[in-house]
Amino acid sequence: MSELSDPPFVARPMSSSLTLALARRIGVHAYGNRILALMLFLLHAAFVWGRGESWGQAMVLAHYGVFLLWQPFFSGQQHLPWPRALGVLFVGAALAVFDSIWAATLWVILLAGLLGGVTVSLKPIQERLGLWLAVLYLLLLLFLWLLPQGFGLSVHYGGYTLLLRDSLLVLPALLILFPSPGLQRQTGIVDLLYTLLFVLVIGVLALGSFAAMQLTHTDYARGVMISMGMITLSLLIIAWLWQPRGEASGLRNLFSRYVLSLGLPLEEWLKQLSDSADREPDPEIFLREAMAGFTHLPWSTGVTWGTAQSQGELGQKSRHSVAFSHQGVEVHFYTDAPVNPAFALHLRLLTEIIGYFHAAKTRERMMQANAYTQAIYETGSRLTHDVKNLLQSLKTLCSAAEHSRPDQAMSLQSLMQRQLPQMAKRLEITLDKLKSPTTAADRKEILSREWWRNLNNRYARDAINFHVDDANASAWLPQELFDSVADNLVQNALRKRLQEPELQIRVDLQTSPVISLTVCDTGSMAAAEVTEKLFHEPVTTHDGLGIGLYQAAKQAAELNYRLRLRENREGYICFELAQIAET
Repeated sequence: MSELSDPPFVARPMSSSLTLALARRIGVHAYGNRILALMLFLLHAAFVWGRGESWGQAMVLAHYGVFLLWQPFFSGQQHLPWPRALGVLFVGAALAVFDSIWAATLWVILLAGLLGGVTVSLKPIQERLGLWLAVLYLLLLLFLWLLPQGFGLSVHYGGYTLLLRDSLLVLPALLILFPSPGLQRQTGIVDLLYTLLFVLVIGVLALGSFAAMQLTHTDYARGVMISMGMITLSLLIIAWLWQPRGEASGLRNLFSRYVLSLGLPLEEWLKQLSDSADREPDPEIFLREAMAGFTHLPWSTGVTWGTAQSQGELGQKSRHSVAFSHQGVEVHFYTDAPVNPAFALHLRLLTEIIGYFHAAKTRERMMQANAYTQAIYETGSRLTHDVKNLLQSLKTLCSAAEHSRPDQAMSLQSLMQRQLPQMAKRLEITLDKLKSPTTAADRKEILSREWWRNLNNRYARDAINFHVDDANASAWLPQELFDSVADNLVQNALRKRLQEPELQIRVDLQTSPVISLTVCDTGSMAAAEVTEKLFHEPVTTHDGLGIGLYQAAKQAAELNYRLRLRENREGYICFELAQIAET
């Protein structure tokens, strides 16, 4: 931890150049424990040696001045307003003017509590030991000298008593042997809760000693012991109730729930927020419903919020407000009183929860839009391939008509009569899918022998070897699926033939025991980077095998079929569409 880096405070309305120069000259930033030891020596001189004397009051002012140099509250660069500066001066003047044993006792109790609050906030053990010596000195001075006089007890001013009293100064003298703590004032080194706890415990111990003396009619030493024993017993009981053994929940859980619900019914609000998140998919409407919950709270007068898409306001604005932003959501809370730091942290956490919910719903809406766009893209891709295959078949018929001789008129007419109705039927199915992609057109079935005959007729002029296990089989096939897969695979093989003229293509249909269609060729094998993505995502290649097979694989999976690359080696490439056997 760093050392003291600056003088304690600078008040705007009062000149402090002399104090600042003195602080720099004596080295406040490097000698914190020495200044603390000097402060305690001056305290001893003021409240022990010089009490009731005029020079003792001067020692009180000197002690208070050194305390201001050491104090852990204000930074040396901080400007104090008039009310706070006057309060600081009033405390010093009161200590000097009111020459009372009880004023000295109260000041020593406050110093002990302050040092205890500082000590528990430090981590290095050596720094903590030095401050604990200062606390021990103050407690011994309090209970051995100041309180007996305050209770009206007779104090013997013999040599042994004075030696014992003044020997307490050994404790602050030992402070110089320990490293000075780094009191980083800007981070709030003083823990207010621990300071108040120390002050209350010391005060209860002091007053409890007097009460024990009066109730038990005993001497001061026994009264202190009785009071200390009662406080120790009470602390042990509270520690046990704080976190008892077993399944019982202690005061710790109750205190945590109280802190979490401070000023806001957290559980009820979170339940309302969760219900709104489940009920309302629109992020902006959800945000308005979440903000509406704040307007019903007693401390709230209104709330405003804003995002990149919208802004809103509920309730009335007030002069007290606090603003937080998270995940693109900016919220202004308006209250009827200033917001304390603990409650501001609470509101920040709630703002982060709302921001996370709003961001999640925004991403959900974007994902829905992307899914809709993806569906449009995939449907368009399938229809594009269907139209492309139909166009290829139409070009084949046109080529046959252009190159036919007069003596082939009858065969040409027969070819047209067989193919044109089939093409019209396939075009009709394609248009039906364009109108309503969710219809059951994919499940329209056709006899295997009829579909096989139509496939042979479409590619009769392309030198393809067709083989079927049973030409008269009566198995039923999903027509649109088999048309799409067969056209994609055959057209891809024909495109490969343009680069490899010697390539041979074979198409096999098996109807028993399971239906399968196989398209093989003797061309070059597919690259590894293509086969890794094949059937799982679109693939960009120079010879097909891209979006068509990706769409066909998805279509096959919906109809309980599987499209796969069965063989992939040089000179033998084989794709297979097979029905998945039911188990």
